[in-house]
Amino acid sequence: MKKTILAALLLCALLLSGCGDDGGDSAAEPEATGTVISSGDCFKVTEETSDGVTRYSYSVTDKDGETLESALCAEQPKVAVISPDLIGIRFTSDDHVFCRYYDLKNGIVSESYFNAFWDNGKLVAYNDYENGHKMVVRSIFDYGSYYYETEVDCPSWKLTVVSCEQNEQTGELTVGYVYGEDNSATGTVKLRLEGSDSR
Repeated sequence: MKKTILAALLLCALLLSGCGDDGGDSAAEPEATGTVISSGDCFKVTEETSDGVTRYSYSVTDKDGETLESALCAEQPKVAVISPDLIGIRFTSDDHVFCRYYDLKNGIVSESYFNAFWDNGKLVAYNDYENGHKMVVRSIFDYGSYYYETEVDCPSWKLTVVSCEQNEQTGELTVGYVYGEDNSATGTVKLRLEGSDSR
């Protein structure tokens, strides 16, 4: 168990090193001297090239202009405006993908969600590789309010989510995935959302 926790912490530290977070210290915010490639009311992503190396700086502020997070990344962060008070940013580092969400009204930054494939502004769904495969749905910010997980029967160490559909009547998500050397094997799993009447 201790080895698993240590390995997970080491992996997180390694991945985050590709996108160094300064913890919201506005004094250490990367200097935006390059080309702005994406911006909005409370965020900015800038492409910066120095000595032939291209990097990307980003910064997120709350509605009062206080810096929530800023960092320099090796790969371009992708920003999604979910609502006027909520944005999500997808980061890529060494072929690993994770998302963080920013509550601009209340000045809250979520934890990082690796392998996230769906959200609705309140909940996020992701594939958890920590102990075998699990699909998880949980609250983005209010960690104790909703959590649901189900194990995935997959003999491969890697699977890829290829579809995710919400049933309007039951409220549940049906997630399709592929695995195997040539992704020829397929599977589906159903995830219950908060308030859904699926069993």
